[in-house]
Amino acid sequence: MLRTFFALFTLGVCTVLALAGFRGAKSTQPPIEIFPDMDHQPKYQPQHDSAFFKDGRGGRELVTGTVPQGYTLPGRYFQAGAKNSTLDPSGFANLNDYLHTGRSGDVYGDGIPVEVNLKLIDRGQQRFNINCAPCHGLTGEGKGVVQQVAMWATIANLQDDRIRQQPDGQIFNTITHGKNTMGAYGPNIAIEDRWAIVAYLRALQKSQHVAVADLPAEVKEKLQSAKK
Repeated sequence: MLRTFFALFTLGVCTVLALAGFRGAKSTQPPIEIFPDMDHQPKYQPQHDSAFFKDGRGGRELVTGTVPQGYTLPGRYFQAGAKNSTLDPSGFANLNDYLHTGRSGDVYGDGIPVEVNLKLIDRGQQRFNINCAPCHGLTGEGKGVVQQVAMWATIANLQDDRIRQQPDGQIFNTITHGKNTMGAYGPNIAIEDRWAIVAYLRALQKSQHVAVADLPAEVKEKLQSAKK
């Protein structure tokens, strides 16, 4: 038993010494990689050939319908396009005015610094449903699909008085920089779209807290008819 141990030990030492002796040796053959550490991965690189795709290219075309970074928003209101060109590499505005920060000096401002019209509200609803509703829900009550699955206590109910009483600039700032478990959307949502979301959120909040006395006469008549 002891002889077998010494024999195996000697064989192991010789093997290590033999392999170590090749260090620094030159050869035209590829080196032996005992631990490749993912040096060679089964992937396709841009500008390389590919036998898998019919066109023989490893680089693929953009998916139809996707929007590249720095896109221009459609519609008459957004003729100037998203001002993403004024953003620094981190995705946030490098200007200090109210439009870009939601602040007047060190204080959150109130008011929407762009023209509020139906197109802006519609755009805000679209962006809200894409970026905000998964957590906050379509009504903003914090009952989105993420909350239903994860049950995060940090997902805010946007219909709470605490949120409704926040200045518009503070909500814009939260969208831009994030809060708690909510990440920053500044790099992903154009400045005009962020204000459009704020405008739509205000309309959404009002729709859930409007008094019957404040409704137009024709709407009151419809409600009365529905009750009969």
